[in-house]
Amino acid sequence: MKRIILSTMALTVMMSVTAQDAYDAAILATEDLNGTARYVGMGGALDALGADISTISSNPAALGLFRHSDLRLSLSVLSQSDARKYGGVNPTTISFDQVGFVWSNPTSQTSYLNLGFNYHRSRNFNQIIAASNAFAPSVSYFDDKGNLTGIVGSGQNLQTLVKGYRGLFNSDKADADGINYYDSQVDNSYSQLLRFEDPKTKDVSYYPLTASSFNFDKGTKGFIGVYEFNVSGNSNDRVYWGVTLGIHDIHYESHTTYSEALEAGQSLPNDVKPTSAGLIDERTIKGMGFNLKAGVIVRPVAESPFRLGLAISSPTWYKLKTNNNTTVYVDEQNNIGESYEFKYYTPWTIGLSLGHTVGNFLALGFGYEYTIFNTADMRYYTYYGNGGDASRSDKDMDEEIGLCLRGTHALKAGIECRPIPELALRLGYNFVSSPYRSDEDAYRNQKVYSPGVYYASTTDYINWNPTHRITAGLGTKLGKFGIDLAYQCALTSGRMYPFVDGEYYEDDVNKVENHAPMTKVNFRRHQFLLTLGYSF
Repeated sequence: MKRIILSTMALTVMMSVTAQDAYDAAILATEDLNGTARYVGMGGALDALGADISTISSNPAALGLFRHSDLRLSLSVLSQSDARKYGGVNPTTISFDQVGFVWSNPTSQTSYLNLGFNYHRSRNFNQIIAASNAFAPSVSYFDDKGNLTGIVGSGQNLQTLVKGYRGLFNSDKADADGINYYDSQVDNSYSQLLRFEDPKTKDVSYYPLTASSFNFDKGTKGFIGVYEFNVSGNSNDRVYWGVTLGIHDIHYESHTTYSEALEAGQSLPNDVKPTSAGLIDERTIKGMGFNLKAGVIVRPVAESPFRLGLAISSPTWYKLKTNNNTTVYVDEQNNIGESYEFKYYTPWTIGLSLGHTVGNFLALGFGYEYTIFNTADMRYYTYYGNGGDASRSDKDMDEEIGLCLRGTHALKAGIECRPIPELALRLGYNFVSSPYRSDEDAYRNQKVYSPGVYYASTTDYINWNPTHRITAGLGTKLGKFGIDLAYQCALTSGRMYPFVDGEYYEDDVNKVENHAPMTKVNFRRHQFLLTLGYSF
């Protein structure tokens, strides 16, 4: 194993630098606990209790319990604790979270036909992550002619070396259009910065560099805004049903800075001795999508207020466009930037719920949702033009999503009590399991022949643990007017990797090992929510 990488590694300088992969699948399909202050204060556990505009998303049948028309508007302040401003992202922001109304129309003394509209932010992308760690010292092996025969160390550019020795850049891997989907933008940039041609022999060599430590900063902002239209009904105050059409609008921005301090004593041709390497990546995702939701709630016993709920949500069928500007550097810079369009169909979701009331004094709610991640579908265009567009499932990436991501379980519990008729006190708990499988199943093992690899412009990833949300709130009514307040504390932690481990073995001496240490990161967010309402 010599320092020579096959010349087929070289690609054009300008090409797309975005990615659509298993991690994007999780980010774009995950929702926050957000809506009215009553909904948040009870941990979202209103799917069977109903009569709250925010249940238009979780169980459309819950709007069938309205017996009066209702208008709600919600604002909140969100704050990420232990974070500093980075990449234009502030730790504390003000968010316009919800506005909606329900028009309740009685069709008999015990039956209603209701119409509803609601806008809410299902996801707030504001997040700041910082991580740093040291790499273990590297070990290099040379033959008697001074050729590098083996290396054990750490460095983002070593992953390009590993992939090259695995033969992933060979010309036979390219498709009919000459595109090799194993070759990412990060690989392309490092190959240009670290490949040199011997002027005498014309041999092309790749000069890998090992690092002693890294620093990582990432800031994301934006939101998913959802416009929802609902038709719901109440049959004899025993059976409630509803259907919701949702139109989703994505605005996502991220800014990533990754830097490595290179080990001393390394040199490139012409006696260049670089000290740092890394990348700066700016990215946006914008687009629209729509989905359908249906639900039903029943009271099994006529004399009891106990209720059972069932809801199902279709995928959100997204049409998206990403744009990137990326700089990869090894002292010198390689600038790249482009855009890419693709489709993404999110997973199916099913929900079950229970609700019970004791007079006008106490309300108890419970809910469970299961998101089936292996039903997610990344798609690439096969035709796009004025006459329409067609797409095809990216089967390799869909298989990788199934391997990397698992179905998530969401549990919701809430209680509301009224010590006096004019005052409501609320507590809630909301739990969402982690969608990520073990760290060994990380997508960026780069063994996937997919546009999601070809358009990749970063190598970092975070496998997040379960999310715990603790909520509380209170509300009061002044005639037809209502004021509700809520507080939410969302806690999670994760395991951050700057790149995935890679290795190549020809024998015990001819080998490459690239080790990326795990770094723990935390994400804590506080939300203070105000909802103003009017019933008529």
